[in-house]
This record gives sequence, C-alpha cells and structure tokens, in this order.
Amino acid sequence: MNQKKSLDSVKTETSKEYPFEWPLSRMKREQFKKGDVLFKVGDTADKMYYIQKGSIRLIEINIVIGEGEVIGEMGIFSPSTQRTASAVCEEDLEAYTMESDDILNLFSRDPSFGLQMIRLSIGRFIEDLKRETEARERIASELRIAAEIQTSMLPRRFPPFPERKEIEIFAVSDPAKEVGGDFYDFFFTDKNRLCFVIGDVSGKGVPAALFMAITKTVLKTEALRGPSSEDILDRVNNILCPDNETGMFVTIFCAILDLGTGELQFSNGGHNPPLICGSGECFEFMDVPKGFVVGAIENSKCGSGTLTLRPGDTIFLYTDGVTEAMNPEGELFYEERLKSCLANLQLQNKDVTWMVNGVRQEILNFTRGAPQYDDITMLALNYKGKGAWHAECKE
Repeated sequence: MNQKKSLDSVKTETSKEYPFEWPLSRMKREQFKKGDVLFKVGDTADKMYYIQKGSIRLIEINIVIGEGEVIGEMGIFSPSTQRTASAVCEEDLEAYTMESDDILNLFSRDPSFGLQMIRLSIGRFIEDLKRETEARERIASELRIAAEIQTSMLPRRFPPFPERKEIEIFAVSDPAKEVGGDFYDFFFTDKNRLCFVIGDVSGKGVPAALFMAITKTVLKTEALRGPSSEDILDRVNNILCPDNETGMFVTIFCAILDLGTGELQFSNGGHNPPLICGSGECFEFMDVPKGFVVGAIENSKCGSGTLTLRPGDTIFLYTDGVTEAMNPEGELFYEERLKSCLANLQLQNKDVTWMVNGVRQEILNFTRGAPQYDDITMLALNYKGKGAWHAECKE
C-alpha cells in the first residue's frame, strides 16, 4: 500500500497521499471491533492512530476518518493533552499506533517528520476552526430567524385599535437572549370586552421561547371562547400540565376590561402585581392575590378579583426583568424605583407610549451597560371611558 499521503485529506473519508513516509515499522499493529471506543472527550491524549483498514467516526463533529488517515495527534500536541472528540470504530479496524513518548522521541531523531506532523496538526486545527465557525454562523442565523418569528407573534402595531377611542395601549418586550420567554397580548373577545395579558416563562432562550409560543396560543384560543379571566387561566393550566415533562411553568396576569362600564376582571397566576394610577393620583401597586403559577400542577388555582376603572385611569403591567434589572454594582432596579419612575413620568405626560419608553430608558440609565440577565416586558393601558368614544363621534 502507498504510504505517502496529502495534507489536504485532513477531514476526508478516503485515502489520500501524505508527502512523507509513515514510520509503520516503528508503530504497533492493533485490531479493534466495530463499535469499539478508541477514546472519549476529556481522555488523556496518549496515542496516535494510523488507519490501515476500516474507519473511525468522530462522534461530536460527525466526521468519518478512513483508510490511510491519521487520528489522535492533535490531542498530543495540545497544551491540555486531552481529547476534544470521541472516536468509535465504524467497522472492524486495523491500525498502527504510536504512544506519545515514542512520537516525541521520533521527532528528536527525525526533525523533518516532526515538522510535517506539526503542519498536519495545524491544518486539521484550521479545518476544525472553520467547521466550528460555520456551525456558529448557522446557529446564529437560525436564532435570528427564530427571533423574527417570535417578535411577529407579539402585537407590534400601535395604536392597535385606532377606531376604539375608549383606550390607549402600548407594549414592548426586550429579550435577554436572541429569543425569550416573556410575552404580552391584547385582543377583543367580543365587541366591548378587551382581554390583555402579560406572561413570563421560567428559564430563558429557545426552550422558554417554545413554551411561550404554546402558552400564548392556548391562552388566546381559550379567551376567545368568552369565559372569565379566572376560567381562562384554569383552562390554560390544565392544558399545559399533562404533557409538560420538562417541568416548565409560566407566570401570567390576565385581565378582561369592559370598555362600556370600566369593569376589570383579572386573574393572577403567580405574576408581579400591576401598578394602577387614577386620574390625578400616583401609581400604586394593585392589591391582587398572588395565585399559583400556570403549567406546573393540574387543578391549581390562580388568584382573581374585579375592580372598576374610571376614565383617565392607567394600569401598568411588567415582568420581573424590570424590577430585577441590575447595575454594575449588583443593585436591583426594584419595585419602589419603578413606582417612583412612573410617578415622575405621569406628571410630565400621561401618554402610555411615553410612560413605557420612559421606564425603558430609566432602566438603561440605571444598568449603565451591565449585562441584561432577564427578559424585560411592559404593557400600559389607559382607560378613557365610553365618554371618549361619544365625544369622538360628535366631532
């Protein structure tokens, strides 16, 4: 068999030529069975393999190394001398092996062979780096698409109901990673009843984003059936629980506003209490039952209640990424700072877009470039009352 093999064969599955002679006479001939594990990730790199017959699969990078190829030298040359991939025999294998100490001794006797081996190792490292870079770019591209899909699931047109003068509503969501687990939504369940909701899935990243998409879809489907806010969360909880093998859950505040009377039904599934501000008054936290989180335990109950909004009242919903935003000194934004911030903004302008964007900017000022550890989502609604609709009609 021709033992001169090309360096360009670093990641191929077929035999090519290297521009040097392999010292097979100095190597040990060994045989392995199909399925044998030659080494695993993290093992000490103590041996190099020249494949005489058969093939090896590198599990983590899913590459097959075939006849006439060499494997295992990179770990020997690396500073940590550890395996960076696991090698398993694809079929019965015949190989020539050389221990690390013998390789180093051979280098001292034949520097040209050592130089060729180092070049081979560098070439393989470059190929591995290129492959990893391509994989990272592919993942980044897929995450960007996922982020676009997730963003498209949230209402983004404001004002969302320009023909309905009884309300003003605005919301934003800033995920900590490419995709997140926070969500908000608002939609009419009938002519005069507006359902608005905010939620925060446990965890972050892709798993939280998937659970968020399921939760949001189920919640809207159940809300459009017309039940109370309490029944909506009860149904969502019992739909999510049976197949929730990962143990994820979501905190939700769900409210239904009668635009004619101002009556607000609400149900709370373990979420942060909203703030409410009457016309000419300061923002205060709503006294709402905490309730149990959604999706964790079947037939668990959420807290619920009712109140009546007066024309001019504003309600502000948020996730804990707001109050737990952290500055470089490790201090949290906290509830009282949020309350004070809203009070100051309300004195300047009662517009809900102004308020939400004002809190957003205040968080940025507070954190001063510190990493964002949690998704940040806010929703503000101002109830103008039925009178605003009648006034619009007269105009």
